[in-house]
Amino acid sequence: MRICFLSSAYPRYTGDGIASFVRSLAVALVQIGHEVVVVAPHDPAVSATDQAGVQVHRFRYPPYSDRYLAGHGRAFEGDVRLRRWTPLLMPGFILSGVAQALMLHRRLSFDLFHTHWALPGSLMGAAVSSLTGRPFVASLHGSSAYFAAANPLYTAVARQALGRARYVIACSPNLHEKALYLGAAPSRAVIIPYGVDATRYMNGDGPGMRARLGLPAEAPLIGALGRLAYKKGFAHLIAAMPQVLAACPDARCVIGGDGDLRDELQEQIRALGLEERVFMVGNIPWVDTPDFYAMCDVVAVPSVVDASGNTDGLPNVLLEAMASRRAVVASRVAGIPLAIEDGISGVLVPPAEQGELAQALIRLLNDSAARRRLGEAAGQRMAEAFTWQEIASRHLELYERAVREGKQRT
Repeated sequence: MRICFLSSAYPRYTGDGIASFVRSLAVALVQIGHEVVVVAPHDPAVSATDQAGVQVHRFRYPPYSDRYLAGHGRAFEGDVRLRRWTPLLMPGFILSGVAQALMLHRRLSFDLFHTHWALPGSLMGAAVSSLTGRPFVASLHGSSAYFAAANPLYTAVARQALGRARYVIACSPNLHEKALYLGAAPSRAVIIPYGVDATRYMNGDGPGMRARLGLPAEAPLIGALGRLAYKKGFAHLIAAMPQVLAACPDARCVIGGDGDLRDELQEQIRALGLEERVFMVGNIPWVDTPDFYAMCDVVAVPSVVDASGNTDGLPNVLLEAMASRRAVVASRVAGIPLAIEDGISGVLVPPAEQGELAQALIRLLNDSAARRRLGEAAGQRMAEAFTWQEIASRHLELYERAVREGKQRT
């Protein structure tokens, strides 16, 4: 099968973590014998990289080189509001992306289009599907779906576009609900979680990462990783640390990632007097994430529902940490319970409840046997049900069904 991905984000260079799950799905489909062509926006950070058999075509959309600000997670401030210039860039973004996809279709004749993110992805998918007669499926990944559902104009646009999709894929139950609200027919809205390359996370160099970050070799260590956005809940993790340190004075907490909230979180750390125990270490290249997880005794995934109603779908960090056989403490929110069986392959706590988060972290820091047991169960669960090969096969079944139905209609 020849598949075209239309995505507003795609890894721009070796080690880029942006939309790594889109790339992983594309690569897995190629590995099982299919052709995948990705149409994604240009970005100043794009550089030559091994595409692992995936054909990647970048389109340009603004008139000035410093205005590539709509794709690759740049459109939102803290994942709660659109930046003021984003709507002005959208017409050029959509037209350029659609034109690129149509040009490639004339040469390659795609069997199906797969769009990523509710908007503008589904709108682009509806356009190319209408113009080519080929079916499209749409994946909802997070922020754009919540934003579309909260704005009457964008809700109307999304309903028109997603109503034309053959299938709408959500990675979590909450995004499945958003898919229904945004126009997906109940019979055509499905949940398929993300996957993880389990073998990649089995042999990280934890001591090496500690040394690179200047951390004590033996200190109990809590790690957290992700974009610095409200829905990631890092402020609650920082707020929990005084209680953790009261019980485990030698503990350290390391938060990896960049984003709009960096200064705000740094100020919170200073206000709580945690500068010697809580460290924000900036971006961790995706190629180094196995080492990051391997250095941690416990990984925290403190996701919350933010003030705008946005929350994670199924955090890749969660799956990667579990594949690394780490003990994970995560919020019982969104798609996280799809991966963690509470008390068996991780620990679930209520979102935004920093007291309970602290107690769960303390229990695990003080119980090495429990950490090992949870970590082994987590790794086993990832290897059995969340490999990208398994997830790609589930997507392929949906693609084949969509193509068959499209032929029956014609």
